[in-house]
Amino acid sequence: MQNLQFNDTSNEMASGSAPDSPVREHALALTLYQAFRRSNDVMFFCDPNGSIQDINDAFTQHYGWTQEEAYGQNPRILRSRSTTPDIYKEMWERLLDPNIGFWRGELLNRTKDGREIPVVITITTVRDAGGDIVGYVSNGVDVEELHSLRERVAQSEALAQLGEMAAVVAHEIRNPLGSIVMAARQLGSDALTSEDRELVQRILNDESRRLNETLTNFLAYSRPRPLRLERSDLNALAADVVRIMLGDVSEAPRISTSLDAQLVPFRFDQDQIRQVAWNIVLNAVQALDGNGAVTVSTGLREGFAYLRIDDDGPGIAPSAREDLFKPFKTTKSHGTGLGLAIADRIVRAHGGRIEVESSPGRGTSFTVLLPTAQG
Repeated sequence: MQNLQFNDTSNEMASGSAPDSPVREHALALTLYQAFRRSNDVMFFCDPNGSIQDINDAFTQHYGWTQEEAYGQNPRILRSRSTTPDIYKEMWERLLDPNIGFWRGELLNRTKDGREIPVVITITTVRDAGGDIVGYVSNGVDVEELHSLRERVAQSEALAQLGEMAAVVAHEIRNPLGSIVMAARQLGSDALTSEDRELVQRILNDESRRLNETLTNFLAYSRPRPLRLERSDLNALAADVVRIMLGDVSEAPRISTSLDAQLVPFRFDQDQIRQVAWNIVLNAVQALDGNGAVTVSTGLREGFAYLRIDDDGPGIAPSAREDLFKPFKTTKSHGTGLGLAIADRIVRAHGGRIEVESSPGRGTSFTVLLPTAQG
């Protein structure tokens, strides 16, 4: 290896060999050098001043520089403009620290022709028996193909989700539209009694609300809005949601509140958390099908404000628990399966989480936890 010396002791690196055997040391050095040159990993060796002293064949294949071109160059020839100075600062701090002596991370490196390729790199400081630095070995793995594969998988998943979304949209819009069209035709009939007309009007209202809810959920899922954090009152929000729910949903069950008076206003996106509360309360109401009770409560827990929705409905089957927050997954006969997916995304964007407790036949509890210390 050009200008490269292996600072080792035969006792440590070749168990059972004769101490200080020049022949064995030479054989070991040759074996290591052959492994260096033939490795599929991109490798090079620098002297203590950071000048490249040797490269392997994979280096030439990936970066384009030959042995003669790379010799004496600084590794800055590989540096991408997109890599921040902070990364190199941390790298050298770790390499020069005798208690660490290595750095590992992913970098974008530049090839001879100007392309940039992602590489996972491990750089190790080489020291002699006295602890002095004699050089640095860089070992890199090209992960461009891995990134490309991930992108293709992501695109494939996105297309599959788009197809699933289209099917759900068609189903969830066609059904209420059909009901609205039929109801509108019946309204023009002179044969309708006042009771029939009231029933048709209720169908129009319910199906219009359902259609609007479907479109709202699709827009919220496909185009998430940035958070607008403002000091807001979670108690007032919960009370509003319950009041509107009682007036908006036909055959609503009993809904009560238990709001913590000690909960002071804090910063959160009021509109988006209102949507979270509405979706979860509506799920609870629909699960009861007009029978039972829902309780909406608030409080504080370990630096988080919570909004808890309890119902005494049929509960959630264990098999359905793991899909609760996945889009387009629903156990209801109708619905997009987006309500909880949107709620989970909004709460996570706040730095919070949603906890679920449920037992078949014993009801369900959803607890929305929001950090009270927001920016």
